[in-house]
Amino acid sequence: MAEMKDITTAYSEALVEIGLADPRVVVLDADLPDSCKTEPFYKACPGRAIDLGVAEQSLPTVAAGLALAGKIPFYNTFAVFAVGRSFDMIRLSIAYARANVKIIGHAAGLSLGYAGPSHHALEDVAMMRALPNVVVLQPADAEECRQMVWWMKDYVGPVYLRLMRATVPNVHAEGWRFEVGKTELLREGSDVTLYSTGDLCVNALRVAEMLAGEGISARVVNVSTLKPLPPEEIIRHAELTRCGVTLEDHNIIGGLGSAVAEIYAEFAPGKPLRRLGIRDMFTESDDCEVLRDHYGLADADVVAAVHSLLDKT
Repeated sequence: MAEMKDITTAYSEALVEIGLADPRVVVLDADLPDSCKTEPFYKACPGRAIDLGVAEQSLPTVAAGLALAGKIPFYNTFAVFAVGRSFDMIRLSIAYARANVKIIGHAAGLSLGYAGPSHHALEDVAMMRALPNVVVLQPADAEECRQMVWWMKDYVGPVYLRLMRATVPNVHAEGWRFEVGKTELLREGSDVTLYSTGDLCVNALRVAEMLAGEGISARVVNVSTLKPLPPEEIIRHAELTRCGVTLEDHNIIGGLGSAVAEIYAEFAPGKPLRRLGIRDMFTESDDCEVLRDHYGLADADVVAAVHSLLDKT
């Protein structure tokens, strides 16, 4: 089995690497450098990290100012605060100004389990996808996260990096390299395409194995660039299978499901699609995996969705 690695730890390590490589990189926090694992950067690059305290709404404006002064700020807090509490400032100070700011939303989705709905970030992708000039990324594993951080350093413009609090195996083939705006084929298949993002790519691969035991061929696609998502990337997979299912730890409105459905509706007529995720509701408090199972992201739910679609086609 592939080595298990924590995605946030990979982010932390990559942040130190780019900080040592480029003196323009600075880090901002809002009272959570321990949870966001940015403390190693403080030690490796003294004088280039600022903890603003419990002032999440100041992160975008301070970061924008630093960016306009030639720095490359990476600002960090839980995703629900990084986007939800700071949206107006992101919209005007970062997106409208095209400021070279990197927004890191930690512990996204249901990652913070027992913290409850006040801390479950299930609308952040929808909000950031709607903003012009912003790239939206979500890595499937530690290696993809590391490569994304290096890409973000060199890219000039606003980026939202959505991180799950998860420890997962590497899902990429040897020699793989991250490319923004591209999907990644993790497994060939001819019956159904499973579109997944974040650590749920591991779940999608597991479900594909289960379906193979039933004689169903599932194509597994990692959609790590949620914006920009060129239609041709999704159409290519849609044309090779009979139907599609999306998996995301996010509201099915505005996230991966919406992004793929928009393309299916316009460019892949007649191809049915089922969106699996949080179905437009506030959640409860429990362990992350328990909550995912409860809200319809269990392996059995994915298998049932595939059967339902194939029966109709």
